[in-house]
Amino acid sequence: MKKNYDLYPILILFGVATTTPAYAEEAAEVRMLNVGSDGEATVFEPDIIRVAQGASADFIAEDFGHDAVAVAGLIPAGAEKFEGYKNADLSVTFEKEGVYVYECTSHAGAGMIGLVVVGDANANLADIERQYQASSLSDRAKSKLQTLLERVKTGA
Repeated sequence: MKKNYDLYPILILFGVATTTPAYAEEAAEVRMLNVGSDGEATVFEPDIIRVAQGASADFIAEDFGHDAVAVAGLIPAGAEKFEGYKNADLSVTFEKEGVYVYECTSHAGAGMIGLVVVGDANANLADIERQYQASSLSDRAKSKLQTLLERVKTGA
């Protein structure tokens, strides 16, 4: 039986692509929605995005009444806090490596929260885990953030 060695680079590439998190080199997109694809109310979709350092994310105000605002104290040290306007799209370039927690100010109490992971999440993941319980986030947002952080730690 003849072996086809031409497929090895493809198989190796496929194996790497399926076992490591994907990072957007260009702008990633987050939609701000009244109802997500899973039926959950007031969501960012997706709720976790991964981008390369220096890449951008576009927050799209697909439904009325939403914004995207970085949560003070829950972004990398020295990173610029971003703050969008209600009912407006926002584009943010992420220069500092780490995890950025953001919320919709109108629906923060309902747990409308998301994460941007820039490069290595471990750059500030432990800091966020220590600080978020003492933050001004609602109990519902804290509960959702705990779930999101677990997903980041497991690479999901």
